Amino acid sequence: MPPNELSKTFRSFTYSKNTFLPKTRNLLVEAPLEIVINREKHILIMFTPEMTKELVIGFVFTDGLINDISEIEECAISPVQKADGGQVIEANVSIASKRLDLYPHPSSKRISYSSCGICGKEDYYDLSRGLNRVKSRHRFSMELLKELPAKLKPLQPLYRETGGAHAAILFDSTGKTVFHSEDMGRHNALDKVIGLTLINGITTDDKILLSSGRASLEMILKTTRIGFPVFVAMSRPTSGAVEAAKFYNITLIDMAQHSNRIYSHARRIEGFDGE
Repeated sequence: MPPNELSKTFRSFTYSKNTFLPKTRNLLVEAPLEIVINREKHILIMFTPEMTKELVIGFVFTDGLINDISEIEECAISPVQKADGGQVIEANVSIASKRLDLYPHPSSKRISYSSCGICGKEDYYDLSRGLNRVKSRHRFSMELLKELPAKLKPLQPLYRETGGAHAAILFDSTGKTVFHSEDMGRHNALDKVIGLTLINGITTDDKILLSSGRASLEMILKTTRIGFPVFVAMSRPTSGAVEAAKFYNITLIDMAQHSNRIYSHARRIEGFDGE
């Protein structure tokens, strides 16, 4: 796969009025990323091959392997040709051994297929290990929050081209875009933004995370780990997402189809005086 190739053109057919018409369509590239931690294979992730380092750093952080980016001693990313002729992008990450001693190595390599980032986890409690409730005294304007979905489309070039990419966007409390990313997977896009946040040393307690997809349990756990107090989803959340947001002190807002349902910790919204 050529470097930075994010879409490929495919021939297809459409059916209309008893006729098959040839059409071409650009589709999102799906590539394998193998993360190797201290020379041991940790996980194989299917992802959109851009912002690879940001994704890897975000993932090892949200996976609980580090508490601070300074614990990463090296992160080397390179394409590797496999014996069967296939190619995988390999990320070799060196983490301070004293940190990894706290976490036993998995008994077998995990695999994540972009929509299932918790694949391979042994149980629910393993997901939430080391998490603390989000602390933030900031309050946010609902009028400002309602304007954020309109800022989504200009930041989705891959979605406009292929119709198949999710986006994660980080805003500050004034509605200014801080970081944004796209990926075939919602949680990959979130990890990319989290990686950017760690790399740039950005404060988190006054930020808003917007996801083009739904809020799931894992998305809320990742958001908790980095400490964003507000999560705006463009699709209906799952029950696990709502329960986790309530427990971990995250304001979860659903803006699917022009709605503005606040599921948890509405006290962060200016003008709200009850819960």
